[in-house]
Amino acid sequence: MRLIPRSEKALAGAVSVVFLVIALALVGLLLVSGGLDDGDQLGTSAGFEAAAGPSVDVGAAEWPQYGYNAERTRANPALDLAPPYDRLWTRDLGSLLEFPPVIAGDRIFVGTNKRKAFALDAATGRVIWRRRLTGRSAASPAIAGDLVLFTTINGYVEAMHQDDSQIAWRRDVGASTESSPLIIGDRAYVGTLGGLILCMDVKTGRLIWTARATGEVKSSLTRYGDHVIAGDYSGRLTSFSAKTGRIKWRTTSPGRFIGGAGAFYGNPAVAYGRIYASNVNRRILSINARDGSVAWVRVVGDWAYSSPAVSDETVYVGSYDQRLYALDAVTGGVRWTFPAGERIAGSATVIGGLVWFSTIARTPRDGRTFALDAATGEKVFAFPDGRYTPAVGINGLLVLTGVRTLYGLKPAR
Repeated sequence: MRLIPRSEKALAGAVSVVFLVIALALVGLLLVSGGLDDGDQLGTSAGFEAAAGPSVDVGAAEWPQYGYNAERTRANPALDLAPPYDRLWTRDLGSLLEFPPVIAGDRIFVGTNKRKAFALDAATGRVIWRRRLTGRSAASPAIAGDLVLFTTINGYVEAMHQDDSQIAWRRDVGASTESSPLIIGDRAYVGTLGGLILCMDVKTGRLIWTARATGEVKSSLTRYGDHVIAGDYSGRLTSFSAKTGRIKWRTTSPGRFIGGAGAFYGNPAVAYGRIYASNVNRRILSINARDGSVAWVRVVGDWAYSSPAVSDETVYVGSYDQRLYALDAVTGGVRWTFPAGERIAGSATVIGGLVWFSTIARTPRDGRTFALDAATGEKVFAFPDGRYTPAVGINGLLVLTGVRTLYGLKPAR
């Protein structure tokens, strides 16, 4: 057997190192250039149901749950609340507001990071009642008949009477929940960080069924017909029967070769027979709601925590790349983008012809709220407070959510 001289061994080692460096450089180039990434996938009109658009209400007297409706489209384009404004009231609630309030008639309901639930008078901002929650609120409450339901990160759903805050029922869901309750008829649906989906009786809190997702469920659930849709932290979307919890389909998000399926933090929106969802792996997805197949994929420049808003065949979504995107709901093509100058974590909302969103500045007091022309992306209005999802409204009243303050505005006309 021939022994290799030390000099040849050294040369062979040097050549191996050179090849390793070249290989690593090529991998790096592929990563930077997107060579290991499926990238954008434009869609077609196949499966797109133009007649199944978001619901609208010209004289809306309620904004009853997060995202406006059970499909979480975050849009009421028929509600005319355009500037200029008169400020009716300002109410500092003393701690961070991670999610916007809901409105039922003449009352506004909201939860805070200091374990407080509030009811405010919609006309004056006056505090009608306040009640201590079992834990911090990191979700919008939901209106269910004469009750208002809150979730807490201590793992409870609490149902209170709207008129006096008395507890109707309280259910331990076994793990922290940041999921805004989804109300469909006499049932309420929430997800937990334990990976469970729970269906409860609205009036009593009785558990009707539970099902398991494939990861933590931080986002709110969404209705599609007689099913509820959940996104989880394993990067999967699942369609559950609203009646039984049985799984109809489960889809894994497209992603990079390195980085995988990501995680769904924002909740899906349903319109036009499709599900629109944003993923922290930089993908905005359109999924065919009937079977879970991918209709299109749009890759943005950074994490997408923001839940999409959908209106007029357009999907509005923000990213940590500091841009708000308006995407064609049919194909995923870019209609316009708006450079916000800061990261966007909260969800956009369409009210009338405007799309509202806020920036999550590194210093909270530097956050801003913007209203853009929904068709063109031109800035129409800016407000010197904001952090997450900024705007809800009813006929004659726009309520903006700042870092810890609610503002009641009325069109000045």
